[in-house]
Amino acid sequence: MPILTWIEDTEGSRSASIGRLGRRMQSSYIKRWKLFGTSDDLVAHTDVSQTLWALYLYWQYPGQPLNQLHLESYTLEYLGDKAYQLEATYTSMGGQDDENQDPLKRGRSFDTGGATQHITQGITETRYGDNAPNQQKAIAVTTDTINGVDIVVPQLTWTESYDVPTRFVTTDYIKALHRLTGTVNDGAFRGFAAGEVLFLGSSGSQQWDEDKGDGPWSLSFKFAASPNAGEGEGTPALSVGGIDDIEKKGHEYLWVLYANDTDQDTLIKRPQAVYVNQVYREADFAGLGIGVN
Repeated sequence: MPILTWIEDTEGSRSASIGRLGRRMQSSYIKRWKLFGTSDDLVAHTDVSQTLWALYLYWQYPGQPLNQLHLESYTLEYLGDKAYQLEATYTSMGGQDDENQDPLKRGRSFDTGGATQHITQGITETRYGDNAPNQQKAIAVTTDTINGVDIVVPQLTWTESYDVPTRFVTTDYIKALHRLTGTVNDGAFRGFAAGEVLFLGSSGSQQWDEDKGDGPWSLSFKFAASPNAGEGEGTPALSVGGIDDIEKKGHEYLWVLYANDTDQDTLIKRPQAVYVNQVYREADFAGLGIGVN
């Protein structure tokens, strides 16, 4: 079989397009040669296949041993006079920096759709009928209980999505996200005061294939915000019935203890006490690894 002569082109060879952002964003590298010594297509393709797979199967991204661009395809064109034009294309998914923990890509979305909340106290009370008892704004009162009503209340939820270099998503990091799920911020976070943000959890996915290896992790983080109420907070202190100056952090639980009373010779339920309970642990959201500002 003839021995072909390979001469790299001085123009159009070694051109690279490197994707630095995005989830497994494609990078490419092109190398071109002139081949001399045969007009036989079978001989030319055999030599190209053997040589590329033996000597030029990968192109190494400088300084990043985990980022190799793999030989994806080649084109071979006969030029005449026992000469061919060869172009080899190398591709990789995800030109991620193995040493940089900063996200490769970030996205955010939010939803202000209201949540449903069961309440037993109204904001106002308008009475109709002769001698209608004053229920102190309690809703749907019967002799034995306060039925209340389900209403839509403001709630802000949002999701943050990141593409993160593979080496930083370790088992310990995933466990840390698990421990932080269902906690509220113990300090300022994304412009919200301590106690106003509830971390609802995270999810992650990663793509891998035999030729190109691991792509970056795609991570999503979901949060819910509810304002604190009280002196110096964004929402004034709350009032229930005749009980005023109630302070409540955004994700604490408020409930009312009622006592029997009478009005207009009718048994009613009157707020006797209001309780505010902490139901979520506080935590440092710096442990999420996505910053707090």
